[in-house]
Amino acid sequence: MKKQETNQIPTWYEKKSKRKFSGGGSGPKSKKNDVVGEKKDSQKKSSQKTFVGYKKNQQKKNVALPDFVTEIERLFDLASVPDDAKKILSDFQGIINSTHPLNSKQRSLLSDQIRDLSHGLTDQRGERRLGYMNQPATLSAYVHYFLWWNLVRLVRLFANLPSNFLNLGENDLCLDIGSGPLTVPLALYISRPELRTKKLRWYCMDISAQSLSIGENLLMTIATKLDGVLWEIVRVKGEFGTDIKEKASFVFCANIFNEIVEDRQMPPDYQAKKITEGILPYINPKCENAKVFLVEPGVPNSARLLSLMRDAFMRRGFNPVSPCPHASSCPMDGKKGGKWCNFAFSTDDAPADLKKISEKANLPKERAVLSFVAMEKSPAQKSDEKNLSFRIGSDPIHLPGGRTGYYACSVLGLLLVVTDSNLLYGDLLSVPAPKRNLPVDEKSGAYILSLDDSKNFSRRTTTGSKTFTSEAEYF
Repeated sequence: MKKQETNQIPTWYEKKSKRKFSGGGSGPKSKKNDVVGEKKDSQKKSSQKTFVGYKKNQQKKNVALPDFVTEIERLFDLASVPDDAKKILSDFQGIINSTHPLNSKQRSLLSDQIRDLSHGLTDQRGERRLGYMNQPATLSAYVHYFLWWNLVRLVRLFANLPSNFLNLGENDLCLDIGSGPLTVPLALYISRPELRTKKLRWYCMDISAQSLSIGENLLMTIATKLDGVLWEIVRVKGEFGTDIKEKASFVFCANIFNEIVEDRQMPPDYQAKKITEGILPYINPKCENAKVFLVEPGVPNSARLLSLMRDAFMRRGFNPVSPCPHASSCPMDGKKGGKWCNFAFSTDDAPADLKKISEKANLPKERAVLSFVAMEKSPAQKSDEKNLSFRIGSDPIHLPGGRTGYYACSVLGLLLVVTDSNLLYGDLLSVPAPKRNLPVDEKSGAYILSLDDSKNFSRRTTTGSKTFTSEAEYF
């Protein structure tokens, strides 16, 4: 198949030559056990160098965005989560106890088991067995703790994904690869009320039959509490690659491929291609708008894998729906020394009982972090010639002169967005096409986009300008 063209730089912008990135990862600084239920990079932590450095616990005045800046969406807006979904998450401990209660001895050992599993998912993962979810103690720790945290992350994300991506129809067939205790179906059911009335058919695949059984019991309990239609669950005991009887219109894969590739000594591009080729046979070829959702830990290795899988799917006729604001090359692809695409939100609003369990297990969680990509089989959309959209992909960064910046992804490549306004991880914004080409930050290679200089954002009347502003104008 002919390779799909991905270079969709608007005609109004003259693309400059690429510069080598010198900065570190764009994500939050790694803290011990700050990624819930996920594995961390086993290699030496990447340096967290930025243009100057990330701000730490610094309060900033709330400055409104300029009028010419359009807020398109927020990735983790709590207001988008339904009230009944918030209640389910808050009461999830009671739901688990009603379906899979612990006796007094099991409860006394739970904190230690959670801590042991956390080590098995992070710094001691090399010692973890492939079928670890079949071990009763491990499964108990996962269901009573890590599943809950994963639902907190995915419910917030699913509630904010574009509605046209999750517009599942009556009797649609979905496949969840590496389903565990049905984490993805549970999160979707909780977060999207419009799907609770649909008769969906799910193939849930995992090597742990007991885990699938627990998940189905939880789904039945939650469906009853939310007064919704119970989805049909087809349990498939097996690993990735196991045959299923029907083809799916929607494939979900959550926190599985980092486990598959971690012990294989293959180049990441080869791994991404093989995994993509393994997913495609599950997809119904007659489905004109088939979709794939991939989510992994928000660490460089996972972001690199997802970026390469994004490219592989694009060569097969799929295009990114979220978080990418474009279908060009990924500027946060996790290459060594560069930025990696990941998103985070504060856990301040997480269920109080869940945070108590974290504290008791000595695993406090300040934020939830993930990397993901949502793909749909569809023709590539042309870039907008009148506007420039970008997705915020970092914490605030301290810049010279007391200014604040944020790394962002755009059709132009990596941006350093400079503004006095408060922006959040995952914000999708749009501005009129800049009147002139943007200066480049020599340290990170990012184009500098100042939102505090409105004269640079009036509508263009000509194309192909070769005029450059000086960096001094922006600081």
